[in-house]
Amino acid sequence: MAAPLAIPTIDITALLTNTSTTQDKQNVAVLNAFTTYGVFYITSPTHPLFTTENTNQVLDATKRLFDLDAEQKAHIPKIQPGGFTRGYVPIGGESGSATKELKEGFSYGYEWSEEALKAKQAGGSLNGLQGPNAWPAQASLDQLDQGHKDAFKGTLQEFYLHVCDIAKGLLKGISLALALPEEELSKYCTTSETISFMRLFHYLPYADQGHTSQIGSSAHTDWGFLTLILSPSKTVGLQLFHENKWQDVPSRDNSLVINGGDYLSLLTGGKLISPLHRVVSNGKEERYSMCCFYYPDYDAKIPLLVQDQEVHGQAASGNYSLLRDQRDEEDAKQGQDASAAGKEGQDARSVATKLLNGDINFGDYIISKWTQVYRKGGAY
Repeated sequence: MAAPLAIPTIDITALLTNTSTTQDKQNVAVLNAFTTYGVFYITSPTHPLFTTENTNQVLDATKRLFDLDAEQKAHIPKIQPGGFTRGYVPIGGESGSATKELKEGFSYGYEWSEEALKAKQAGGSLNGLQGPNAWPAQASLDQLDQGHKDAFKGTLQEFYLHVCDIAKGLLKGISLALALPEEELSKYCTTSETISFMRLFHYLPYADQGHTSQIGSSAHTDWGFLTLILSPSKTVGLQLFHENKWQDVPSRDNSLVINGGDYLSLLTGGKLISPLHRVVSNGKEERYSMCCFYYPDYDAKIPLLVQDQEVHGQAASGNYSLLRDQRDEEDAKQGQDASAAGKEGQDARSVATKLLNGDINFGDYIISKWTQVYRKGGAY
């Protein structure tokens, strides 16, 4: 394993408290962490998420889910191509490369009331990233709740809303760090919690330490705005490519790991880094992590956030997963009807220009990206 990376831990309490002054919020040092690493830890002694009790509840619920037997998992609706990512991901069901990713997952997000969902469906106002969650069957839910103080669904729903609340606070800190009004980014994220989502991951150990045929998660950058990660199982696995080598990002108590996303990096001309990262195995231990992908609004067309003549390294090179076709050859042949923004061979800079000029909205492009990582048939 690589050496641990000395990335900072930032107390974001001022960004989560209504009584904080603007100066207090400006003092939350997110800019240096974003421009140096693109990844950092956050914590707050006042927010209910950052407690050992809450962390253990979420980890316990996640373990219970993945401990269901194969037949029960088979009845959980599986994620399908098309961009709407809710449901179960079988082992091998997704990959950011031609390498098999030895993990299973479960995606969920905003829990619509039955009445609100019916009204939006009837009015035709659901966008391609909105819709109902795909929970396990009721018999499985009953089993997941049995003998536990906290209900499975309730625990996960509360966790998701807590993380979205923290993301909203971070938007303020990023805006201020870029010398913008505090609410500048927030105005493009008015319905974010309805299209963002949480992914629970269970990484299986594997013996191939060369990472040539299988891996936990292929090396990639995240496509969107912000990724907020809880990794309470203490098993080393997340790695960041920094200073031309892979370096460990270990779990820390009562904290979340924050990754900048490709879209946010592009909007700042590469000033804020979208870090290249992967998940590997020590060959012995299982790993659990919970990753929230926090998006701007579906129809967001955000103007450049940094009026700087210099375009920085990552943005200049186009070295973002957002701008690459991540399908293997077989999937590429089957995906000829994918959005033009995701077709193999399209010039990365032209796509970036369209995104930044508002010719493509955020949601339509992200839907095309999910088509690229879907693997038909699951455990290939």
